[in-house]
Amino acid sequence: MNMLSLTNLPEAIINNIEESIFLFDIEGKLIFLNKAAEEFVGSPESLVYKKHYSELFNQLNDVVILVQKTLIEGRLFNCKDISIESEQNIKIDLYLYPFYSNNRLDGVIVCIRQNSSLIERADDYHFDSLLFLLATIAHEIKNPLSGIKGAAQLLKNEIVNNEARQYIDIIIKETDRLNRILYDYLSISRKPVFNEVNIHEVLEHAMKIMEPIIKEKKIIIYKSYDPSLPNIRGDAGKLLQVFINLIKNSIESMEDSRRSKRFSIFTKPANEYVILYDSYYTNNSHLKPKKQRWIIISFEDTGKGILHQELKKIFLPFYSKKKGGTGLGLALSQKIIKDHGGVIMAKTKKSNKGAIFNVYLPF
Repeated sequence: MNMLSLTNLPEAIINNIEESIFLFDIEGKLIFLNKAAEEFVGSPESLVYKKHYSELFNQLNDVVILVQKTLIEGRLFNCKDISIESEQNIKIDLYLYPFYSNNRLDGVIVCIRQNSSLIERADDYHFDSLLFLLATIAHEIKNPLSGIKGAAQLLKNEIVNNEARQYIDIIIKETDRLNRILYDYLSISRKPVFNEVNIHEVLEHAMKIMEPIIKEKKIIIYKSYDPSLPNIRGDAGKLLQVFINLIKNSIESMEDSRRSKRFSIFTKPANEYVILYDSYYTNNSHLKPKKQRWIIISFEDTGKGILHQELKKIFLPFYSKKKGGTGLGLALSQKIIKDHGGVIMAKTKKSNKGAIFNVYLPF
């Protein structure tokens, strides 16, 4: 009977995980990589052993810069959604950890995770097409609906019978309601209009709108805002839509909760940043690197949480577990944040004691 040797167990575990793991010594030379890393660079360990990181990642300037910074500064760096030029336009998450031995910096561990598949990009494309279709249908319905309302108002002026006027009032009221729904669908396809935005003012506006229902449900509110955060470029109306939706979802998740109903909002600068390339050098052969910092806005509740298997589905259009839910709220929120160059992520707290939604927006 074959048994896994305990001596080789740590290496066996590292070789069976999906992330690409590289270990460089203090001089920046590769001394270990796992199987996923071999696939990532397209070469076996025997051909890349002792290669310098600048040579191994010669096509990935952002990785080279961050490995160098980690070796110099001895601190960790995290970056999300870094694009790699290839036929498949791969995106990666990058994690760099200083490697200490006997309280001395001896190297750096580089962990690379591919985070964007062709299926996910296809989903984005289909969702954009779906939004365009919804907006087109809404536009086509809006015009005749306005005609119906106008005709009902004229008819109301000609009728004396009170009962008949009441029925006409119902027609006018329902056309107004449908117009509001259609306006929401039309606004879905509108791109953000960017201006300077104080994110805390938008959050306070959202909380003011939701204040009546928060008081009605007797929810305890905790807020911790970082006053040092700068203004960002964004569409205040669109961001307000996202924040109201996230607050509303948290409130609804706590309706049947037997625990203390507590809703928290935190803002802070993120530890992660992304290397962007925004202009060309004179030879037009390389892009100039620029560090992009992030603001994190965290929404936490003590509700029923989100099942692990549901986390990857909650942002899909028309996917909803709520009675009467359309399944568009989180999908639309994700699109708005993406249009702002940001990311929105969800997770469940330990022991399923609530959910956390983190919104990342660029400075």
